[in-house]
Order: sequence, then C-alpha cells, then structure tokens
Amino acid sequence: MRAFPVDLPSGARYWTVVDDELCVVPVADQWLRFLRFGRSRTELTTRSYAGGVAFYLRWCRATGRRWEEAAADMGLFMVWLRYSPSRLGAENPTVVWGPGTKPVRGERRVNGVLAAVRGVGG
Repeated sequence: MRAFPVDLPSGARYWTVVDDELCVVPVADQWLRFLRFGRSRTELTTRSYAGGVAFYLRWCRATGRRWEEAAADMGLFMVWLRYSPSRLGAENPTVVWGPGTKPVRGERRVNGVLAAVRGVGG
C-alpha cells in the first residue's frame, strides 16, 4: 500500500491509496476524494492523509486484521507506527522493536497518521 497522485482531466489533483498491484483501494479513494472536493481540502492534505491511511492498511494486512475491525487494536498500531521502519524485510516481517529503543517516527508524524486513520473509518 502506498500513496499515489491522481490527475483528473479537469486539471485538479488529489492523492489516493493503491495496493501492491497499483489498484486503487476503494474505501481510501472515496474518503480522500470527499476530503479534496467535498470538504475543499488542499492537495497536500490528501497527500498526507493518503500516506497515513496507507500505513494503517499496510499494518492491517501484515497483521491479518480487517481495517473495519482493527480500531480495537489501535494501541498496537501506534506502537508499530512509532517503532517499525517503513520497509520491513520479507525475511523478518515481525515487529521486534518497541519502547526502550529509538523511535523511527516522532509524535508529530504519529499524530498525523492517526488523524488520517480516524477519518477513513468514519
């Protein structure tokens, strides 16, 4: 999962989330289009939120959780987000980092991701 820019024929632009096969993730795309055009948010807002939603969906997939039900484990996502590198090696997909080690993302980034995730499910 990753953020991906979309250029519309009108010249407007927003960001969405695509999966590993570059297919648009419908729930993320619908919400990000709503933010951009229904709520008049900037392109950069959709870029930031698309990245946050991609993190969340990647975590859900890696841990076998459905995104619709994963909110119950938000604390685990927060630890993963704070301490796990962006690209975990295929040979070791398990999170082994945590409190007591140096975080790879600061509070500001974690809070930005959580703001994005909060909106996609609502």
